Amino acid sequence: MPEVETVIVKIPILPICICLAAGLCCASARAQTVLARGASRQFTARQLQQTVLLPAKPIQTPLAGGWAYLLSSTALPALGNNDEVALEPSTLVVSCERLKGLLLDKLGLPDQWQGRIDLTINLALTEDKGPQLTATRWPHGWTYELELPRSVKEEILLRSLIQTLLLEIANRQAGVQSADIPLWLVEGMSAELQAKNFPTFIVQPGQSWSANIVWNKGSQMMPSELRQHPPLSFQQLCWPQASDLTPAGLPLYRSCAQLFLEDLLRFDDGRACLVSMIAQLPEHWNWQTGFLLAFHSHFDQLLDVEKWWGVNSVDFTKGYKAQLWSPADCRKKLRDSLDVPVEVHFGADRMPVEAKITLQEVIRQWRPADALNAIQRAIAGLKFLVPRATPELRPLTELYLKTLLDYSSATRVSALEQPLGMHAPSLLNIAKAEAIKQLDALDRQCEAIWANSVSTNLPQLSAAGQPEAKAADSH
Repeated sequence: MPEVETVIVKIPILPICICLAAGLCCASARAQTVLARGASRQFTARQLQQTVLLPAKPIQTPLAGGWAYLLSSTALPALGNNDEVALEPSTLVVSCERLKGLLLDKLGLPDQWQGRIDLTINLALTEDKGPQLTATRWPHGWTYELELPRSVKEEILLRSLIQTLLLEIANRQAGVQSADIPLWLVEGMSAELQAKNFPTFIVQPGQSWSANIVWNKGSQMMPSELRQHPPLSFQQLCWPQASDLTPAGLPLYRSCAQLFLEDLLRFDDGRACLVSMIAQLPEHWNWQTGFLLAFHSHFDQLLDVEKWWGVNSVDFTKGYKAQLWSPADCRKKLRDSLDVPVEVHFGADRMPVEAKITLQEVIRQWRPADALNAIQRAIAGLKFLVPRATPELRPLTELYLKTLLDYSSATRVSALEQPLGMHAPSLLNIAKAEAIKQLDALDRQCEAIWANSVSTNLPQLSAAGQPEAKAADSH
């Protein structure tokens, strides 16, 4: 009898904050009720009437040729929509089939599924634990089990189904390693399909619905979020912080992920490149490698992606009228853009201390290649501030922006001239000195403007040291 090779990988719906020694819960008694199967035969759904959970503890699970820990996660918050979907097997498979059709249409793929997807409605699974996705590899390929609570918010259900479908597409040619689906792709695709088709694919018991796919013209989440906040950087899209995935931060991350995905698809071969990237994900330990290989006709390195995204995201926000900020908010944003956050290490046995240095120090002391990220960060912040700055601070902000753009251009020219023997180091030193001189002068103007605005807002004192009262109007 041939040896059966089985690899089980627990895939978190939220691919961050993962505990490597996660608890494994198994059922000692299960009573299954209604079983439903989708039209394409890819989806089956069942409901577990009773589930007795064993105490959670770290368990090392032996596999053929190795071992693994089963991972679990909590759900990302929903986005401005507290409506919960009551899940039933018959309506759940209909929602999955319709969502799959929309996703395949977006990717330009036929329905040639290979991995079966089993959906289990577990009455004992609480919503705060989030949907649990298990990918299992057999000799004939991969299968997937998505465990869901009895009711779940629409956003969380959509997100978990999108990740499951993308994983099935990516793993069709995979070996023993399952694909790592980037969070920006899951969030971007979820937001894209929801904005243009919602609620046509989420079916609830007793709900009347139409099969027409319509544009949700009332969805203004992305423009609204990007009008109120600067776009996230490419680094933040790749490696979001915990604050980016809170109820307050997730709408902005989702909006930027949607815009990033749409911009990629605007390339003439964008859809083909995206499909190629998804297919290559199981072959690499990180998705960035597959991304660069798939989009090689547009980007040579991740720095090229970062520059492209920085320009596109800023250009997008120009189409919307920005509300002017207060002088205090403008000054804070200006300083945040110009100050460079760093970590200071005083010794190997001491924790690093957070500090801020000026762009002048960066230009003077750092190598041009190392300083590029700090310069690009400042340029993005200044571009976002210009249309929102007060009339008094806008000209100064524009001068800061011009200075940094000129310096960035000069460093690129010097890098090109160096191989040609045109004394690039001397040109670079001239560019550094000129940029530092202009930034120093602009800093003095900024301090003078701020000091003048503070002094004019102070109450005028009389000779007795008391605020003078305004003279009464004479009649």
